[in-house]
Amino acid sequence: MGDKERLMTISEAADLLKVSKASLRRWSNSGVLKSYRVGNRSERRFKLADLLAFVTTANGTSSLLETSGNAAASTEKAEAAFLGREPRKHICAFYKSPREQWQFFRSHFLDHIGGDARIVYLYHGDSQRVINWIRSEGLDFEASRGDKRLLLLSTAESYSIGGFFNTARMLEFWRNIAAEAKADGIKKLLLTGEMGWAHTDLPGHEQLISYEAELDQMLESHPWITVVCQYPVYQISGVTVYDNLCVHTHVQLSDRLAPCFSPL
Repeated sequence: MGDKERLMTISEAADLLKVSKASLRRWSNSGVLKSYRVGNRSERRFKLADLLAFVTTANGTSSLLETSGNAAASTEKAEAAFLGREPRKHICAFYKSPREQWQFFRSHFLDHIGGDARIVYLYHGDSQRVINWIRSEGLDFEASRGDKRLLLLSTAESYSIGGFFNTARMLEFWRNIAAEAKADGIKKLLLTGEMGWAHTDLPGHEQLISYEAELDQMLESHPWITVVCQYPVYQISGVTVYDNLCVHTHVQLSDRLAPCFSPL
């Protein structure tokens, strides 16, 4: 039996693709990636040839042979191509000033304003700042809000309803937003939140990273949704920055999106 026919354990396959074992289980359960069951415990095994075919067929290049830090992101694109959709985008942006905040968010906003898209913006503090940004682009804020292309909500109306934060409640909030958008025929939905509230003494703020991780899991079944989490870097610790890079798929840099540590 050649190397490409050797059966690999799920741990070996995950190490090779630089993805999680959960992703491999999901792909094999859905039939996207071929696997084999062996032994009394019916454990999964994978052929190297099938793993190579999985990536190569999807994007025309063997991402498994890449040695760069983008291998995991390439694999996510491969899965997306197999399923006929774009890879999900759960983006963290760390800004140093209001000007930089809009610079980082602007392209996402302009990509989702108008047509069959909708933007839900959760602001922390003064809404006028956001309204001024929108008007600086020559857009009619009142018209955008009137036809529901843009929903502008405060922290008190979203993250801190009742004076505290709760992960399960917030995820349900987003699911309701998504369901309403789908019912309205929306094809692209942009959800964004200003995260300054997470670094106050708001009860429940300690759930921040677990919330971001669960939100990322939710997005796996909502690839038409883009999420941008806006963090004031001057208010957060290096540990919080690192943790966010581990639970988001992308980080917004000044000139591009870059893959995070664990995009799958």
